Amino acid sequence: MIRFNLDKTVQLSYYEQIKGQLVSAIYCGKIHEGDRLPSIRELAEDLQVNFKTVRSIYVRLAEENYVALIKGSGAYLQKRSGENYEEMRRKAVYKLLSEVSDRAQLLGVTPQKFAQLLDSYSTGNNTRKLKLGVVDHEEEAFIFSRELSTRLRAEVFAISLDLVESQANTELLKDSDYLLTTSWHLEQVGRLAERYQKQVVEIKPSHDIYREILGAARDRNVAIIIRDAQTMHASLDIFMNIFYPSTTKKFWIAPIEREDLISTIVKEADLIFVSPMCWDEVRKRTPADKELKTYANFISEETVSHLRELQLLG
Repeated sequence: MIRFNLDKTVQLSYYEQIKGQLVSAIYCGKIHEGDRLPSIRELAEDLQVNFKTVRSIYVRLAEENYVALIKGSGAYLQKRSGENYEEMRRKAVYKLLSEVSDRAQLLGVTPQKFAQLLDSYSTGNNTRKLKLGVVDHEEEAFIFSRELSTRLRAEVFAISLDLVESQANTELLKDSDYLLTTSWHLEQVGRLAERYQKQVVEIKPSHDIYREILGAARDRNVAIIIRDAQTMHASLDIFMNIFYPSTTKKFWIAPIEREDLISTIVKEADLIFVSPMCWDEVRKRTPADKELKTYANFISEETVSHLRELQLLG
């Protein structure tokens, strides 16, 4: 049975949201003619909305021949006569294009430019070829650069803060369209950006990786192994100070150079999260049945979306 959701923070009415989700489910083949829908009472309780509000939505959908309300039985997707679902889909697509095109014109985008942008947005073709300089400690710069290169298909330079004044890195800074760094180094990189007349973009981490590690650590002994002790500040703040006091399980964060801690981790950890920079080394030192994971998509979707926006419109 289809489940509806309401976002009470958007400007769309409850009716528009419910209808949109219903039509989307029809087009995607998730629901078919005659399938049962949540009853008015079920939907009101599920969404925590007034019974009369839901009833008025269903009545309106019934008037539009989307829903059949059968007394004593419930609500069902209407078997439509006349207009078929392909016609509905065609009208909905046309309406979508019309609305987006009208909004584009209000923003001063010509029809020709809008068509070009839509093609670039949909296919990724003909977008600006960004050159990004990631300025951070060596390990973080490497990890972020590799991820951005993969997700954006951009040219990304890893620039270590410790070697930022080297001739090679000076040339990379000059060649970059934007400089990227984490919140811990915004002030330092900001001064660099001023010197080279560049704009700084903050790299915000994805919360997913933290949730994954914290979730695992509730009932397992978990470790994080990294290459460079300089990159530990954020992990220490988040994991050791916020989370660790609330668990009885063992939890470690250690640089690969700490032989004593690594030996303990290899013996006692149930799950080890490993930096890509020291994956091979850790894999060689741990039994084959020891579960290792590395970081994936460490950068937030918010940051990646902003950079895609710069690729498209910057």
